[in-house]
Amino acid sequence: MASKITKVKYFTPEKKALISPANKKLYEKYLNSSIIKNRDVKETTYKTYENYFTQFLVFLAEKYDNIGLYSEEFFEDAVEIMESFISFCQETLKNNKKVINTKISSVSTFYLWSMKRKLVDRHPFDKQLERMKGASEEKIINSYFLNDEEVEIIKYGLNEEGSRFDIQDKIIWEVMLESANRIGAISKLTLSSLDIENMIFTDIREKRGYKVEVVFGEEGRDLIKQWLEMRKEMDNLAVDSLFITKYRNEYKPMDKGTIQERIKKIGAIIGLDDFHAHCIRKTQLNSVYEKTGDLSLAAELANHKSIETTRQSYIKPQSKAEVRDKINKMKEKMKREKEIAEKKESNNES
Repeated sequence: MASKITKVKYFTPEKKALISPANKKLYEKYLNSSIIKNRDVKETTYKTYENYFTQFLVFLAEKYDNIGLYSEEFFEDAVEIMESFISFCQETLKNNKKVINTKISSVSTFYLWSMKRKLVDRHPFDKQLERMKGASEEKIINSYFLNDEEVEIIKYGLNEEGSRFDIQDKIIWEVMLESANRIGAISKLTLSSLDIENMIFTDIREKRGYKVEVVFGEEGRDLIKQWLEMRKEMDNLAVDSLFITKYRNEYKPMDKGTIQERIKKIGAIIGLDDFHAHCIRKTQLNSVYEKTGDLSLAAELANHKSIETTRQSYIKPQSKAEVRDKINKMKEKMKREKEIAEKKESNNES
């Protein structure tokens, strides 16, 4: 049975006025070109696509400081941006899956046209973003929040004797899980930015040119120390990149795509064939919030300017049963505290 459509009035004229004129101009160029080729659907298909793309541009204006559609920063973080947009459509706009898939298509079609016009050299999220499956389901298929048990299973699988995973896989997992940084930052980790004793990489360019720190824990530190000793025998630490690959007998920095492929294989340990870097980031940020109850702490780790961004896209929604159990625990805690206070008062009186 199809899920019920809920309409939310969000895109006011004031919000549309926030859209970057440059981004709007790029889309209008695409739209005019498409209408010329197929004017019959100008008032139907293209009207829908135009409306959905305008919503996307408002989203970029509000959540990503009007990031340029053709900018390097957009292409670097495209998967994360699109997943965040999907979450926004789900949580804020209350869109069903069919509508969300159409919105993804409206953005994807723009980039396909841009490639044909040679305005860009690649599609920023082609084959990297799963469409939402199941008309009545509400879960994004490829957005996973791992629980503590699944995290431990992965750690065991990475270290199991005879496994196919090497030390770089282990370091990628440990650093990504501890830091909750985006894969763009992880792919830029260098030996020259490493402070091994303080367990941190400094001045790493992440999103939109911002410099961030990438932290790791004791397990990551021990693995990196071991890796540096191995590197002395491999390339004598000549390649500044932390992660390297060998191509035509020459060591080179490992690119973001290769790191993502390694992460996908890590996900296979717990039976996930569409696991990706952003799932690790979501898992850690959600874990920080669940264990501390401090959303601002999770937002700070995420390098988010607003805690609402963290709440909307990186915190696992609670079921009614979970909310109920949490309320009951709070009631029990308050009851115990009251009993202790009454006991103390009684003792003082006696």
